[in-house]
Amino acid sequence: MSTKKNNENGNRKRLSAGDIILLSITILFFLIALSIAGWYGATYLPANHTSQIRSGELEVRAGNQHCTLEIPSGTLSIRRPSRGAVGAKYKFDADVSLEKPLRFVNCEGGIPNWSVNLEAQTTLVGADVKPFNTIRQPAFDRNHFAFNWTFVPEETVSQYQSHFWLRAVITQQDQSVENWNILVRDFPMENKALFGETAVFWLIAGGFALVLGLLFLILFIQKRRKTARLYN
Repeated sequence: MSTKKNNENGNRKRLSAGDIILLSITILFFLIALSIAGWYGATYLPANHTSQIRSGELEVRAGNQHCTLEIPSGTLSIRRPSRGAVGAKYKFDADVSLEKPLRFVNCEGGIPNWSVNLEAQTTLVGADVKPFNTIRQPAFDRNHFAFNWTFVPEETVSQYQSHFWLRAVITQQDQSVENWNILVRDFPMENKALFGETAVFWLIAGGFALVLGLLFLILFIQKRRKTARLYN
């Protein structure tokens, strides 16, 4: 009797050929999904860059008014991917910190009715950047500014050339009076492809592999439970 019970327990625990096939397929699909996720994660590799902003003075004239715009020193901190994949969506963040707010000094002809803004723009050759136009923020009484973009690489090239501009813009009744480039930088980004296919293709393939892996895992569990019930 004891021998028979031991045989039943052994048969219940032993993996059949079908169990081994199901388990192998499950592991295979999970490995495919993990490999694709790892490849896509490796394309991001965020790069942090800091540039010093030098102080300066901008002479502004409009009509009978004349002022000097003082631009204090500060830092520009940029976070963006060092690599990209076609079809994938990424972020480009730029933070500007000034030692103090911008201000007008030595004004002649009265206090000017001018608006001062910090304006930032980035382009990425071979990618769709949003917003495409410049991002403008009022500069008075502020010394910290955050600019954010999203972009999707659209061309398979060895390297994406990214450009960043930061400028001070003075306007009067929405008409430009003066502008001055505070900082201009280039940020190349490496392209990364997998067998010539876009990241979107591989993300879909990875999701499909994950779903199949889960389905085969469920089938494996159900089959093992059915086997266990037969010997109970």
